[in-house]
Amino acid sequence: MLTWAQKYPKLSITDTKRVTKYYRQLRAEVQAEQSYLVQLPSPVTGLALRAILNTDWKDTYLTIGQDTFRIQGEEHETEGLAHNLSVLLVWDVPIQGFILHSGQMSGDMLISLFNAQADKSSHPVLRQERSDKDQLSCQKPSFISQEEWRSGLPAPSYQRAITQVNHVIIHHSATFNSLTDYENVVRNMYLFHTQDRGWSDIGYNFLVAPDGTLFEGRSAGTQNVASDDIRGAHFCGRNSGTMGVCLLGNYNTATPTDAALATIVQVTSWKLDKEGLNPLATNNHPTNRNLGVVAGHRNGCATECPGENLYARLEDIRLNTEQQIAKGCQEEPQVFNLHPVPSDGLLTITLPEADSLLTLEIINLQGKTLSLPVESDNLGQFVIATQNLPAGSYIVRLTTLEGILTRKISVE
Repeated sequence: MLTWAQKYPKLSITDTKRVTKYYRQLRAEVQAEQSYLVQLPSPVTGLALRAILNTDWKDTYLTIGQDTFRIQGEEHETEGLAHNLSVLLVWDVPIQGFILHSGQMSGDMLISLFNAQADKSSHPVLRQERSDKDQLSCQKPSFISQEEWRSGLPAPSYQRAITQVNHVIIHHSATFNSLTDYENVVRNMYLFHTQDRGWSDIGYNFLVAPDGTLFEGRSAGTQNVASDDIRGAHFCGRNSGTMGVCLLGNYNTATPTDAALATIVQVTSWKLDKEGLNPLATNNHPTNRNLGVVAGHRNGCATECPGENLYARLEDIRLNTEQQIAKGCQEEPQVFNLHPVPSDGLLTITLPEADSLLTLEIINLQGKTLSLPVESDNLGQFVIATQNLPAGSYIVRLTTLEGILTRKISVE
């Protein structure tokens, strides 16, 4: 008996599926506005709840000791389910019981349990070496492969579907921001997707930890394909043409770290350069006729993902991606000056070399090139009339003899 929970009635639970060392599912009957002691048959590192359709999760939570864990609805691929599904809850250290506060949840409930530490073989030193290693923007980033982080868990076995990627979709996992065992988080997500959701593999192509560590998501297995070209399960059931990148954590409440954002830019720069895609542009997609080449999950689906704070950084991710692609393997990109910033009607651009400019473009954040009057003094200065532009942010892109240069500007 959990001594801190003795005053609560014990919830009666029964197994519903064949039990394995890494997954089991329990069934229980609950009443609204009740608190129950839930003692688990064995330690777990993660769980998810299912309840009847239209369940409101806002007053449902778990307590373990003095800690409270709020339940939220699952944001990914919930269409067509015969029940409401919660987000995945993950703990660094296994738990074996909790108090369930049902809130508005009532009737039949399923508890899916995951033991991601079953036969786990971690590689903390290897992870640190990989996350610290300097990378060139033109190279594929190094990562922890699925075969490494999945060690001890069942391998996916299916015929991978290949897709031509036109969009990189950014997600968040909505897991707790206090977690530090990132392999454990990814392993729990893999079990949630494959054992509980019934998917053939983890839904994302890549996953990024707050410390910048990059994990391979879907694995090519023995097939002779690239994992970034494998169709995932992350975008409203319309996954063709997309590659999913998931940042671990909940970015409605947390702010993405610089290390994590830098890794995302490494991934997008490598992939979009490989595919010849403009990160500032849009392409047609069944969910959105003008879906950004770099887009958030919410741009095509009814979801909060990737969270307000990460979604607010997508513009920076696009711009930094284009700068990395333009930079290529060069160690020092050419620079140019802009004034005044923000522009109040006339924007002056000064280049280090007057005769190096080939083209000058002003691009809005939807990727459209705008036609604006430009005057030149033949001394490396170009004056653009911006007074007719709506207030907001734009991209200045210069194609020079040395390469492509970009800067973001604001127009008042």
